[in-house]
Amino acid sequence: MLGVLLLGTKTAESWDTFERKGTTDTLALSSDCTAVVASPDNTQIAVATLNSEITFYNLKLGVTVGSIEGRNDLWAGRSKEDLISADSQKRNRCFTSLSYSADGSVILAGGRSKYICIYNVEQTVLIKRFEVSRNLSYDAMLQFLRSDNMTDQGPLDMMETEEHEHGTEISLPGVSKGDFSKRRVAPQINVQSVQFCPTGQSWCAASTEGLLIYSLDN
Repeated sequence: MLGVLLLGTKTAESWDTFERKGTTDTLALSSDCTAVVASPDNTQIAVATLNSEITFYNLKLGVTVGSIEGRNDLWAGRSKEDLISADSQKRNRCFTSLSYSADGSVILAGGRSKYICIYNVEQTVLIKRFEVSRNLSYDAMLQFLRSDNMTDQGPLDMMETEEHEHGTEISLPGVSKGDFSKRRVAPQINVQSVQFCPTGQSWCAASTEGLLIYSLDN
């Protein structure tokens, strides 16, 4: 059985858990790790890092066998609170969940984005990209924001106002009671977890929209 320890110094260590005096292999990472998964035959691991990369390591040889630059595949939307453009927001996008297929030929990746990507492991190329939501009520769904909604105090969408008989009243800081039917903060679309079915005919994803199931079966 394979054991992998992720360290905070951009390194990871792997070992065989059944060997009492087994040696550990140290793997150098390009950035801090966000997800790790082992191939079905336990000969390879895939590590996702904060710089939107997925790196594949051969555990028997202890070398890197391939890497994927997924920054452009994740697509960055601009949040209402962002002060920089969506292109600059790409540096904050990364994969947080990985899953190998049953035969280990493809890998499923999802994270801080509205897209889920399927890559070919051997050729390290994008096979298909799935958009989990087009709901514009979520935050960071648009690449460009309307400039007429921007004020000196910030975007109008982030200002909380309540209409009353005597005019407009702004809620006080620290006040917990109010209109509970109003959505104060729009959640950002993210994919928390992805997982392949053992048969390889379907896969599922847990996202802000809920549990999504994709299948090749009719």
